[in-house]
Amino acid sequence: MKNQKNNLNKVSPLLIILLVAAFIAPLATTLASNGNGSSQGEQTGTTNNSTSSANLESNQAANASTSKLNTVDIVKQYNKTNVTPKNQTEQVRAREQTMFQYRNMTMVMNCTQNCTVTFTTDEEVTPKLFGLTVDSNQTMTLAMNLTKSPLNGAMVNERCLNFYLGIEPHATLELQAQIRLYINQTELNQSMNREVNTSRLTWMYWNQTRAQWTAVESYMDQNGYLVCNTDHFSTWTVAEEAPEEPAPLVTQNSVFQVEYIAIAIIVVLGVIVVSIFVYRQRK
Repeated sequence: MKNQKNNLNKVSPLLIILLVAAFIAPLATTLASNGNGSSQGEQTGTTNNSTSSANLESNQAANASTSKLNTVDIVKQYNKTNVTPKNQTEQVRAREQTMFQYRNMTMVMNCTQNCTVTFTTDEEVTPKLFGLTVDSNQTMTLAMNLTKSPLNGAMVNERCLNFYLGIEPHATLELQAQIRLYINQTELNQSMNREVNTSRLTWMYWNQTRAQWTAVESYMDQNGYLVCNTDHFSTWTVAEEAPEEPAPLVTQNSVFQVEYIAIAIIVVLGVIVVSIFVYRQRK
């Protein structure tokens, strides 16, 4: 019995040591995974940069398909800066770049086919300068509405630039279009009463099927326009995308702190084991 008791006394500290090891192993594994996660985050950032470059090239390629419409030298101008249009019907002749200037909206249009367009704008919308290029397979009749509130059942976009541009054709047609909005940083900050990050601006359209706003690949051209390409018309707006929240990183200091805590736990448990061992030896 005495030998069994002594053996038990020797085994007990070993059991405690094993328990300590079992506690430390998962902790070490967690620290290792956190470190790997940080490295993977950096690699992902590099990949995103490559993706952004590819997206820009894709935008430029899409823009090339309609660039022929922007090389017209003669521009027709209709100056009606004292008018807020309400169902104002205008004509755009094929391949004649035409500018319509109203009190709070300027629209530069260029179409491959003759187009009849009806303008309506909301008096509360601050002045905007738009460009619209349309390559279609037939003559068009468009209704264009510029409002401060969403159109056609669309939800409010909390991060938009306080306007909604509805472009609706009167018939189904095949088209390739480019929509542009001139961005003036100073005027934009004043109208929004805050600092706007123009690098995060993007065109968005109301997706009726999903009942949500859908961002469209957008870019700033050399003339200061925010540009997007599309194959359909809808209710559009420009919004500032929310910044992505960075994943929490494990810093060197936090790793050291965890290591110190682990060492302290080991020391305390070691003292307990030795104390138990000495106590049992004395008995």
